[in-house]
Amino acid sequence: MTEVCTVNHIDHVGVAVKDIDVAIAFFKKVFGVSDAEVVLMEDQGVRATLIEVSQTRLELLEPTSPDSGVGKFIERRGEGLHHLAFNVTDIEGKLQALKTFDVDLIDQSPREGLSGTIAFVHPRSVFGILTELVESVPD
Repeated sequence: MTEVCTVNHIDHVGVAVKDIDVAIAFFKKVFGVSDAEVVLMEDQGVRATLIEVSQTRLELLEPTSPDSGVGKFIERRGEGLHHLAFNVTDIEGKLQALKTFDVDLIDQSPREGLSGTIAFVHPRSVFGILTELVESVPD
């Protein structure tokens, strides 16, 4: 029997924005979220932050250039929902399980991201949803 890719919980929802400072100010004013540190992630071509919204988190992503992945996304679709992230245990094992189901992976092996060790699944394999697997760093 093939192992399935079990999910612990939704880790966060990624949101592509043109101006991360404007987005943070909006979420602070309207939804009362706390201050958030913005991190430059040069390898991904974004400035990013994770903000706590009640029982979950939003990852705000501002492209550092129009030819980055998020820059192209905003050009094609505008600002908005970018990806859904699932928290998993043993991310390498989960990627292997997905491969047995012929799921199209963007990342063949995990890499470091803002929220932990990450890997992306192509949207064409998940009903049009760019899906991120996240294995949290232990506290």
